[in-house]
Amino acid sequence: MYHFSWVQLLEAPLHAIETLEWNGVAIGHNNAVAIMSSYLVAGLLILFALVARRQLTAACAAGGTLQFVPASKLSARNIFEIYVSAIMNLCTSMLSKADARRFFWLIGGLFIYILCSNLLAVIPGGLPPTDKIGTNAAMALVVFLVFNYAGIKKNGWGYLKHMAGPVWWLAWLILPIELVGLIVRPISLSLRLMGNMVGDHTVFGIMSDLTYLVVPAIFLGLGIFVSFIQAFVFTLLSIIYIALSLGDDENH
Repeated sequence: MYHFSWVQLLEAPLHAIETLEWNGVAIGHNNAVAIMSSYLVAGLLILFALVARRQLTAACAAGGTLQFVPASKLSARNIFEIYVSAIMNLCTSMLSKADARRFFWLIGGLFIYILCSNLLAVIPGGLPPTDKIGTNAAMALVVFLVFNYAGIKKNGWGYLKHMAGPVWWLAWLILPIELVGLIVRPISLSLRLMGNMVGDHTVFGIMSDLTYLVVPAIFLGLGIFVSFIQAFVFTLLSIIYIALSLGDDENH
């Protein structure tokens, strides 16, 4: 059973994607819709960012103190300035200022992409790409590679030595536990986001079928709240994993 999505109107590119094969297995309709939805979200975010960048460039051209004065009306520049400030404050609450700036590209990109993807679930004809394990696993894998690379680069063998525990004679017990915990992190990030989005979309669909008055609006508001919370949780856990990997060996 397929749910309608506006991206299905793009028949040519949708058909081209769903007939592609991975290890001899076709991608399929549902995954093709998720990929197209991802392209849609990414494209809109890039377009919005270019508009904000143009407005920021115009403000900087004014020079002096005028370039630091917010626009009198709500604009793309204002929205991005508020967003960047909020995410940077979240990062610096757990990372140093240098590390917060270093990893802002990842943290800032994750939150806004996941949030906008999740919000497709509350738009008629919108299907969120984050209700597919492939989309979430790709983001979680990037986080996994980044925090492990950062930890090894900063602490060297101390990062790996930490997994063996504080005393060598307990390494046989602690090392497997640490390795399992390391592998579980991206899996839990992926499954948590997918499970919540699938559940929220299913509940909203059932309530909408039962009645068309008042009740769907309540679950629509709940869906918006869940979309924000899940984006925040994914982003927050990503920052925590990076912070843990960057900690000095003695602090662990």
